Amino acid sequence: MPKLIVAAALAAACIGSANAAEPYPTKPVRLIVAAGPGGGDDFTSRLLAPKLAEILGQQFVVENRPGAGGMIGQTFVAKSAPDGYTLLLAGGSMAGARYVNGNMAYDLTRDFTPISLIETSPFVLVVTAALPARSVSEFVALARSRPGKMSFGTLGAGQIPYWSAALFHSMTGVQAVEVPYKTPAEALTDVITGRIDYYFSPVVGAVTNREKLRALGVTTRERSEMLPDVPTIAEAGIAGYEMPAWRSIMGPAGMRPEVVQILNKAIAKGLEAPDLRERFKNAGSTPLASSPEELRKRYEDWMAIFGKIAKDAKIQPH
Repeated sequence: MPKLIVAAALAAACIGSANAAEPYPTKPVRLIVAAGPGGGDDFTSRLLAPKLAEILGQQFVVENRPGAGGMIGQTFVAKSAPDGYTLLLAGGSMAGARYVNGNMAYDLTRDFTPISLIETSPFVLVVTAALPARSVSEFVALARSRPGKMSFGTLGAGQIPYWSAALFHSMTGVQAVEVPYKTPAEALTDVITGRIDYYFSPVVGAVTNREKLRALGVTTRERSEMLPDVPTIAEAGIAGYEMPAWRSIMGPAGMRPEVVQILNKAIAKGLEAPDLRERFKNAGSTPLASSPEELRKRYEDWMAIFGKIAKDAKIQPH
């Protein structure tokens, strides 16, 4: 009997060893985008997927699963098998999701495997050209003189325009009325026509509509190459202000380390491609890879930052 037990244990160990050494990838990989087609997440995924397919020799299929502010697609990946064949295009705003969503179906640090950062980008404070303010300080003074009478656009609670505004209002004392939109294009149109007063826009939208609105400041520590004459909001007088956007690739918790490393190296190699870098640059983004550990720390750091913003701005999950 003991010999049978030993034999069975050895057989199980061999099977486990074979599974651990199984090559990757051997079939198409799904890259889940928790938003609809045509947005920034979708654009980023469809830039990166062909590069990964070229490098790793298997299809990377972009699959849109929008809804519930990203929760549907994000939860789908969190609950998927951790075999490396279902991945998530994850936004930096996921670090703040629990502070605005009372029905969180996942824990960011427990239920996902960080793989690599992909890109970072600034947002831009744009105002309707009808406003007399031509700088951030002038805008703050004007908004303070009209408490609760000015309006700003967001893409709903938890997205980067929302957090950009929440931090801005908390640091300046500005009080204004939120108007949620489904897309950046809709919000920008209403800034241009004067239906709302301001919006924190993706940089490419601010550049495209530069003649129709006024760009006052960018949300990152450094100026945007696409808007070199527009100061950072911190430079413009709101010391310490920073709200970058970024995107990354994550998988379900429990992925094999060797699969994570294969993907991490492939992403870094893909982001070095000159054609991909140029397309990211034209979209206002900076391609930037990271180690899995660096990505985990980025999310953990920003969970704390979003938590402080939520506390200071008295934001409650709903």
